[in-house]
Amino acid sequence: MDNLILLKEAFKKSVVPTLIIDQSGTCIFANDEAEKLLDVEKEKKRSFFFYFTALFNLSLAQLLTLLKESIEKTIRVQHISTLEYDMTIKPIKTSKSTYQLIQFNQVSLSLEKQDAVLRELNQYKRFIEESQDAFLVVVDEKVRYVNPAAIRLLGGRSKYEYIGKELLSFIHEDDIRFVKKRMDAIMQDKPFRPRVEVKILAKEGVKFIESSVTKMEFQGKPAIQYFMRDITNRKKYDEMARTSEKLTMVSKLAAGVAHEIRNPMTAVKGFIQLLKVSKEYNEEYSEIMIAEIERIEVIIEEFLTLAKSKKETAYKPKQLCRILQHVALLLNTHASYRDCQIKTDLTAVDAWIYCEENALKQVFINVIQNAIESMTRGTVHISLKTKGSLAVVEITDEGCGMEESVLQKIGEPFFSTKETGTGLGLMISYKIIEQHQGKMTFTSKIGIGTKVKITLPIVLNCEKES
Repeated sequence: MDNLILLKEAFKKSVVPTLIIDQSGTCIFANDEAEKLLDVEKEKKRSFFFYFTALFNLSLAQLLTLLKESIEKTIRVQHISTLEYDMTIKPIKTSKSTYQLIQFNQVSLSLEKQDAVLRELNQYKRFIEESQDAFLVVVDEKVRYVNPAAIRLLGGRSKYEYIGKELLSFIHEDDIRFVKKRMDAIMQDKPFRPRVEVKILAKEGVKFIESSVTKMEFQGKPAIQYFMRDITNRKKYDEMARTSEKLTMVSKLAAGVAHEIRNPMTAVKGFIQLLKVSKEYNEEYSEIMIAEIERIEVIIEEFLTLAKSKKETAYKPKQLCRILQHVALLLNTHASYRDCQIKTDLTAVDAWIYCEENALKQVFINVIQNAIESMTRGTVHISLKTKGSLAVVEITDEGCGMEESVLQKIGEPFFSTKETGTGLGLMISYKIIEQHQGKMTFTSKIGIGTKVKITLPIVLNCEKES
């Protein structure tokens, strides 16, 4: 490669204003800093001598003499802004020609700048040393620097217990693969999550930390700097809060179950007492009792569905478009009975998701049935689109709509807008969507209708079903 090309690449990102001129006096290269100082871009097509002498206190004769020198030379010049610079002119020879390399170093502020940089470095060092957050620098996956807070976090006494050790040796086995993948992404300038929660192995045991990272240069090598904060206690408090919330929910559910089952049981008990007194078979009584017992069975069955563990089902990659087509086909007859129709716009045919197919079908059937039953006639619109890494399903009806106060209670157990509803269907649907790492939201307007929006993460590079 030509030396001139190498020089251009070397000085391209330099903070020192640098130019290269040829023997005719034409500027053939100027880095960003030189362009700012000399307005080279604006005058590039004119003679170098024409504008250079106008910017500095140099005559054309002086400049020509300097450029003819065969040795490196530095002189003091004054810019029209009154700032002084040391201008260094150095001849460079290539296989094709001879050029002049010119660089500028500001004199009046150079010492002040050096002092300012040193002050900033010292302040930054004091900040790191006194910080309550742990700070580590990792080069080639090995720890090269730890501040006192990091030593305390890991439970050590000296930085020498950690310097030179593999960072992954302090990471819990559950998170090693994730941390390694994240480090590789950072070093390869790929997208990564800047802030995450991971578990580390401290001398006192496992700790939860919140970690944020940035790429930097350390002792001339690419490195990763970690800021870590101990969130172990916060995690404990959060878990206690969740447990308390669960207990509150359990008590509400228990009260709801007792109430929902007591009503049909009271009816069954009453009719049995009537039969006992009359000692005669009554078909009407029997039908009512069977209906009430079936209602109890429905409540129990829905609770069993709600209690199913997420781990019980095997998640597989499925084409969401196909699932929606099956559900729409299944419910077409039900819709026609109510003088309604189902229209689909399933353009995102390549939206594949990891799911338990029957569970998702249960959600879509539940939502679409609710939409159909909210109308005496009309259309249910089902659309499937993609937005970034998400599949977006929208189910819209033309029914009576709901007030805001009703929308806020959607999904609560035993709250239903239907006379015979238990309210458990949507509660189960919410849980299924949550298990699939998705989200379900409702919007509605009285007299216009309701829209249900379900978002689910798309799976990339998976082995798709045939």
